[in-house]
Formats: sequence, C-alpha cells, structure tokens
Amino acid sequence: MARYFFDFQDLHLSIRDEEGTECANPRAVSSEALRALCQIAGDRPERYAGQRLNVVVRDANDRTVFTASLELSAAWHAEQGESQAA
Repeated sequence: MARYFFDFQDLHLSIRDEEGTECANPRAVSSEALRALCQIAGDRPERYAGQRLNVVVRDANDRTVFTASLELSAAWHAEQGESQAA
C-alpha cells in the first residue's frame, strides 16, 4: 500500500498532514478524502455553511494526486423561516 497525505483548507485554517494514511488504490484515496470532508463538515456544519472546505491529497513524492471540495449552502424560505424561528 502507498502512503498519501490529506491536507485540509478553508477560509480560516490550513492543516498539512505530516503522518499520512496508507491507501490500497486510487479509489481508496478518493473515498478517504470524501469521507473526511463530510466528517469535518458534519462536526460543525454551521461553520461551513456558505463556505468551501478543500482537501488536497499528496503522494509520498509530494505530488498532488487528488483534490476535492465541499460547499454547504442553506437558506430559510419565508414561511418556514418565520415559523421555525418562533
């Protein structure tokens, strides 16, 4: 298995993965990247509403091999927003 490094970025922070994760194949790399994006955004969804969260995956030679992003959007609609706020 090869080792890949998953770096995360949003408007407020940048986290560089120094440990890496072993992945069996390209599909495992993309699955891990997408799962991590969803998990991070799911832990604090209000932080990511209206923003983009990015992951850049590097191989052991420091080459970018995969990128993905997640952007959450949310909007109240007039009638629902008023009844939900009360």
